[in-house]
Amino acid sequence: MTDDAAVRALLRTQRDAWAAGDGAAFAATFTPDADFVSVIGEFVQGRGELAVVMQEGFDGFMRGTRMAEPDTCALRFPAPDVAVLVTVGDKPMPPGVAAPPDARSVQTRVALRANGTWLFTSFQNTRIAQFPA
Repeated sequence: MTDDAAVRALLRTQRDAWAAGDGAAFAATFTPDADFVSVIGEFVQGRGELAVVMQEGFDGFMRGTRMAEPDTCALRFPAPDVAVLVTVGDKPMPPGVAAPPDARSVQTRVALRANGTWLFTSFQNTRIAQFPA
């Protein structure tokens, strides 16, 4: 599998974990020391804490939602074992429910390859907003 395909597969694994409502599986797509910044600015450090925070969300306000297939804006490899993936996506919604047009975000993920395995180590999610008139 190419590096490009492996990083994209990691993103699919993340989406599958979200759909399953599995905080531990979602967090398993990250390095143990990962940094995660949510769309509301919540800063979570480490895979263990991320698993807890995500499971709380899946058991609560994110229950039954799905990550939509994001638009890939860029995937590049600035070093042999480093990938930067920038995507644009809709707010996770229940199946069959369209996200509001003002709920799109840009996500930046940095992935590292160690021992042949790619994992995300940093995630930043920023809501797209227009400047006031």
